[in-house]
Amino acid sequence: MLDQLSQWTTSSLFNTILAEIIIIVLVLVSLYLVNITAKTIDKRFIASIPDLDRRARLQTLRKAAKSTAQIVIITIGVLIGLGTIGINIGPALAAAGILGLAISLGAQTLIKDIIGGLIILLEDEYRVGDNVKIGTVSGEVERITLRRTDLRDAEGRLYIVPNGDVRIVANESRDWARALVILNFSYETDLNKSFTALEKALARLDADPLIKPYLLAAPEIFGWDGLGDWAVSVKLSARVTASKRDDVARVLRQYAIEALHQAGVPVDSFSKGK
Repeated sequence: MLDQLSQWTTSSLFNTILAEIIIIVLVLVSLYLVNITAKTIDKRFIASIPDLDRRARLQTLRKAAKSTAQIVIITIGVLIGLGTIGINIGPALAAAGILGLAISLGAQTLIKDIIGGLIILLEDEYRVGDNVKIGTVSGEVERITLRRTDLRDAEGRLYIVPNGDVRIVANESRDWARALVILNFSYETDLNKSFTALEKALARLDADPLIKPYLLAAPEIFGWDGLGDWAVSVKLSARVTASKRDDVARVLRQYAIEALHQAGVPVDSFSKGK
């Protein structure tokens, strides 16, 4: 019995089985460590970030890194296991290379989208909730994945933009923006009277407790901004927090119309304003 056991433990079959068991254990341990590392990063680093958009961006990157690491570990384990049992993995690697080349040629667009998504997330070009314009479409970013960006426009239409097609992005929600109101006055209008009324509207806007926190500079009037066939254009401008541009513009337009009414400037003299 002892001689048979000794022969069995020194046989190549036993060594092969032992090697395969060790490889399987190492693969399982590696996958477990990857999983634990991902959870630790989530709990100790990502969960402590107060910015929800940045947290979502880092979680997307973490998921991509975890999946990639798991695929690499399993692939290496399978190849080493095949080599251990005597299978020549050279032809298998060559076949895998050819197959990978064929897949890569057929999935160039997908790979391009994924690389584009990684760049967008790493460079923080835009976040969920930002108002952006990508190519010919614009709207609020609802979702960002490694493959695509979902935009919802003002009319509720959902645009799905492949990340590989993102070349030029106009981010209207980053840092600061200008709230603009353009008014058109007929040539018969007393512009001095109108400017006095608009100055009161700007002062009212600057004193509004709901608007003032979003103002980054005092609002201004750009008089004689343009001359048309029937009107003189006057532009009101306020530098504001980017995400509040439209809200401030609406209030500014309201205050301007009310001030012009009080000054006796006919509404139809600027009804074609933007």
